[in-house]
Amino acid sequence: MENTVRIYIADRETLAISPREVARYLGYSREALALPPDDAIEEAIRKARGLCAGKACYGRYPVSFFGEDGINMPYGEVHSRDLRRNLDGCGEVYIFAATIGAALDREMARARLKGMSEPALLQAAGAAAVEAVCDEVNALLEKEAAEEGRSLRRRFSPGYGDLGLENQKGVFELLNPAKHIGLTLMDTLIMSPEKSVTAIIGIAEKDGGSGK
Repeated sequence: MENTVRIYIADRETLAISPREVARYLGYSREALALPPDDAIEEAIRKARGLCAGKACYGRYPVSFFGEDGINMPYGEVHSRDLRRNLDGCGEVYIFAATIGAALDREMARARLKGMSEPALLQAAGAAAVEAVCDEVNALLEKEAAEEGRSLRRRFSPGYGDLGLENQKGVFELLNPAKHIGLTLMDTLIMSPEKSVTAIIGIAEKDGGSGK
């Protein structure tokens, strides 16, 4: 079984940063989401794209289950009913970490000295950008699984549902994203750079099951 950590580099020029997602992160109403994006959102996306250095590292690992909510993850035993349901029927998982780099963090810090409007826009654009990187990684892994006649479950991140944020420690020990993509984990379990994501994706023998 291939357990090597692999690297993915996103192309900032083609990264699909969705104006609708930016608006959603800004808290726009359902009605507003149906409207064309405004100039402020488009400008925030332009700035975020220029600062974005999207990268990810990922690996493929076996998993097994015990008890009602126990999962033998590659970094140790985990108890989570929600993740257990998500991975039902899976014998392997992909685990990945993704980031858009630190340049946007620095720009947001500078913008906060001038006011709160631009930092909020950049924050939302950055969140949409890192989700776009995750979507690209997801598509790559879906293609790999499909070539084996298998399918993927929805990605599931530490801190979601009853999967404790302390699982970040295991993910970081497993993947060593500091080495591969410059992503570190603080003692508070917050990642740096800020716009970063870790996730677990179940590999199923056939389509079906629940997820995030």
